[in-house]
Amino acid sequence: MRARWIAVVMATALAVASCSSSSGAKKPTGTTGGSATSGTQKSFPAVNEPGVTPTEIRVSGVTATTNPIGVLYGTAYDGVQAYFDMINSQGGIYGRKLVIVKRHDDNLSNNQREVQAMLAQDNIFAALPMHTILFTGAPLLAQANVPTFGWNIQTDWIGPLNFFPQVGALCIGGDCPGVQVPIMVQRLHKTKVAILAYNVAQSADCAAGLQASFNKFPTAKIAYSTKALSFGVTDVSADVKKMVDAGVDFVTTCMDSNGVLTLAREMRQQGLNAIQYLPNGYDHDFVAKNGGFFEGSIVQVQEAPLETKPAFPALRDFMTWMDKGGYKKTENAEIGWVNAAEFVHGLRLAGPDFTRQKLIDSLNKLTDYDADGMIPPVNWTQQHTNKHYPLSCQALVQIKNSQFVPIFSSPGKPFLCYENANPATVAEAKSFNRQ
Repeated sequence: MRARWIAVVMATALAVASCSSSSGAKKPTGTTGGSATSGTQKSFPAVNEPGVTPTEIRVSGVTATTNPIGVLYGTAYDGVQAYFDMINSQGGIYGRKLVIVKRHDDNLSNNQREVQAMLAQDNIFAALPMHTILFTGAPLLAQANVPTFGWNIQTDWIGPLNFFPQVGALCIGGDCPGVQVPIMVQRLHKTKVAILAYNVAQSADCAAGLQASFNKFPTAKIAYSTKALSFGVTDVSADVKKMVDAGVDFVTTCMDSNGVLTLAREMRQQGLNAIQYLPNGYDHDFVAKNGGFFEGSIVQVQEAPLETKPAFPALRDFMTWMDKGGYKKTENAEIGWVNAAEFVHGLRLAGPDFTRQKLIDSLNKLTDYDADGMIPPVNWTQQHTNKHYPLSCQALVQIKNSQFVPIFSSPGKPFLCYENANPATVAEAKSFNRQ
């Protein structure tokens, strides 16, 4: 399963409704770009597109910078800016600098309003980064056909051909079995699994997907399962007691960081020596503070972990330009970098007389886009939908001494790709042989 469940779970659990906004966002007026020159004084054709001037290609984004769960969504802007800084230092694209016009903050519940304001006021060519908990502005971006790049933690990303979340569309629920977790359990030599989720639809759907995965790939027994936990639960002693009685040695959840920490503390209290699988746990600050409760636990990472050794060129560039900007290296920042890289790649494919549609069409011809190894390969001829794919790819790290350490991968090649039809087969994707 290629989902980051927690933001969707949080959106439902907090019962936050997106604010309604005034009718109809106006489409920005296009700016005719005259001949521009790069450092080599090369001339480029005029471009008559929104957000394009003789000297700039303009973008804006919307993130849940202010949110009640402490996730650093706003750092996605820093990742985009770092990538733009790198490209601009090389002369930009077609003689034009890449510019973030405005960093919108939707405060979790005002996504539609901020997207509408961005489209009406910012005069942009593309929307990035879009890192939100609720994505209620998605229909506006789809209707305007604005190239949109972001983090695929909502089903709103499914469908529109102008949407490019970093690893394709989500697949949620019991009809989305995957081999990743069952084969992980097999490789860790664990035999009895517990699955815990909140009693909200998205969290329960996540648990259903995990159950379907072990039903299809029975590498271990589901010894305990519940979808009845309330969001914000503080007492899981009865659940842990049942896990102890069942001999559970591997725990996977569809819960937020506070939930998994509550669970880990109770597991320690009752002496349950089982590791957790944390698909939403790649948070260096959280692990530095609480890693003692998660020693040996496994964390899924959708992008190349910062701990990848040796670092390949694109990862080195990310770290270098983040340092130059004085930016904090977070998961959202790295995904923001990937968003920017794909946007620039699309511009290059579209050519110097680029348009929004040319960029969209060019990216939708790609069958293995990987941002130079920063993400698993994405087949954009297919992955605007939540259909099943032959391969599932992920990077895994293990928590040791409150730090992340890559596990199962080869040096410099962070991603493992599995044939969903065959849980016994593990192969590295060909796209990750770059050094």
